[in-house]
Amino acid sequence: MKKITVLIPCYNEEKGVGKVIDSIPKDDLKKLGYSTEVLVVDNNSKDKTSEVARKHGAKVIFESKQGKTFALKTGFKKAKGNYIVTIDGDNTYPAKEILKLVKTINGNDLVVGTRFDSLWKFSKILQPRELAFQRVFANKVGAELGSIIIGHRITDVTTGLRLFKKELLNKIPEIKAKGLDFEAELTSRVISNGLKYKEVKIETNFREGNSSLQYFRDAFRFLWAMIKGRFF
Repeated sequence: MKKITVLIPCYNEEKGVGKVIDSIPKDDLKKLGYSTEVLVVDNNSKDKTSEVARKHGAKVIFESKQGKTFALKTGFKKAKGNYIVTIDGDNTYPAKEILKLVKTINGNDLVVGTRFDSLWKFSKILQPRELAFQRVFANKVGAELGSIIIGHRITDVTTGLRLFKKELLNKIPEIKAKGLDFEAELTSRVISNGLKYKEVKIETNFREGNSSLQYFRDAFRFLWAMIKGRFF
């Protein structure tokens, strides 16, 4: 049986991480031929993230070097699965949507869950409504500029719900990002190296807890990450 590691990098996510873990569709994944490992990487949380994660059945490891990328890289090293799902611990991404990605992975190197099925269609310009308008706008502008940078149409630069074979990490240059720009650089490196990239429309939830994202400042960081992934 193939094995999926659901990797959840966390910084102060006690409000959301339990909901994420509980909604991972383990039984449905088993029917598709996958066993599941749930791995939480605690990145210096000041709250009860680790305690909550363990209570809900996850294995917890720690990364003291601050930054999402460092937490993810530690998780990649410890993951036992030959497939890796990354998902945020704030419950923005319903873990049930993992099934959509798994059903799409054959023939693709990286499958991501996109929150935006239309970037600028007027009736959907504010969607998804579970996200703040500033975040929706910054993401859509970033997707337009990112598409130009890498020469490939993308609709969601920063989505934290992703699925790939662990061996993918050996097919691309090392990710140089240090924080929340990991996803943008990964997308850029995968596409720029001629690997197969696929987006799948997913639902979203309202975030649990507070976000450290600063929309417009971080938008420039994400675009720089895509430039690095494309040219460096």
